[in-house]
Amino acid sequence: MSFDQPRETDAEPASFSGLSVAEARLAALGAHLRAHRLVVELTSTGLKVRNLDAPGCCDENPVLSDKITCRPFDRDGGHLWFFDSSGHPITEAERIVDTVVWVKGRLANRDGRSAAEGTL
Repeated sequence: MSFDQPRETDAEPASFSGLSVAEARLAALGAHLRAHRLVVELTSTGLKVRNLDAPGCCDENPVLSDKITCRPFDRDGGHLWFFDSSGHPITEAERIVDTVVWVKGRLANRDGRSAAEGTL
């Protein structure tokens, strides 16, 4: 095996078998967010993302979280975009790194308290 070529098991698949394009984009985003120590879960309604190190607002949401969806954006000619749980557009679905930066900013622990200290 050559040093400059990844092993077959290390290479990213060109597509995720059995997933729609939007679901594959969410799965790719989830892999990147997981690498940044966020907890992710791909569901039929979107990508749930949680920061276990940041306290949430209440007992129902003990840690900061958001649900990211991927769908066509009418104002951009129907291209796939990521949206937050409020329905606001984040970035085009091809811009995974920009979306990671946005999600990390959104779920950042700004008050310095740990999630174990309780909710706000």
